[in-house]
Amino acid sequence: MTNLLFWNRESGQSHHIGLLRANAKTQAMAWVELTHEIDIHSEIERALGNGCDTIVAAGGDGTVNAVVNALMRVGEDRRPALAIIPLGTANDFAGTLGIPNDITQACALLWNTRPAPVDIVRINGIGFERFFANVAAGGNCVRVSEQLTDELKSRWGPLCYLRGSIGVLTDMETYHITADIDGERFEGLHCWAILVANGRTNAGRIEVAPEACAWDGMLDIIIIKDGGVMDMVEIVAGNLTGKFLECDQVIFRQATRLCVQSDPPMRFTLDGEVIDEEPVEFNVVAGAVRMFVGEQRLGGD
Repeated sequence: MTNLLFWNRESGQSHHIGLLRANAKTQAMAWVELTHEIDIHSEIERALGNGCDTIVAAGGDGTVNAVVNALMRVGEDRRPALAIIPLGTANDFAGTLGIPNDITQACALLWNTRPAPVDIVRINGIGFERFFANVAAGGNCVRVSEQLTDELKSRWGPLCYLRGSIGVLTDMETYHITADIDGERFEGLHCWAILVANGRTNAGRIEVAPEACAWDGMLDIIIIKDGGVMDMVEIVAGNLTGKFLECDQVIFRQATRLCVQSDPPMRFTLDGEVIDEEPVEFNVVAGAVRMFVGEQRLGGD
């Protein structure tokens, strides 16, 4: 039985692709390089017709995001398992799943373990539906992502996310939101950002959702209210000391559903991909994709 592997030449550590090929040389594996012309869903459907039961995403969080969206278009009864080989800049979701950064060890995880159900998040807006595995970051977080050039990623590695935030921190935009979190209403909130997390870390292994678990059937929802310079300092310090959720400017809930409206409209990044449509509703799809996970996975047992 042949597995299907997608790899991304633009990933931050794609220079390790030779090592990955060496580790996979004894495995029946079809290789597809991701380009703008590749229809991932069509490739998966073709592979399923040939008996494939495992898809491999070799890249970073953006590669995983693209593959997850294609997998969620496959019926649950036919949906193959997903393995992640971390070749990206940050590899945040791979870290949540306990997948080693070492390519040889990550491959051994795939060859020698069984997949386990992992949650995926569905987002809906006007005329669109998308999915993500790790974190949706909205508001000023999007502005940070837009600062990240390929040159900045190459020079700074995972620290590029912190480097890209410097210009944004001095000019934060305020969003006026109304939110419904599993029936709990918040009206007239002034905020800087909203994070909807399935994984624990984002933007280069920064722990933005320290209590998140990708297999508990819940979303970790974090609303960061606006404030002054000292409030910003408290939030950053809280993140560094592991007490981020205790800050007065942070509203934290675990829930299965979030509905939100914002003025001005709030854009989000989905695992690094900026979307221009405004999400209106987030729902957890519990255990949607079977994934290969390590013993040191973050959150839960």
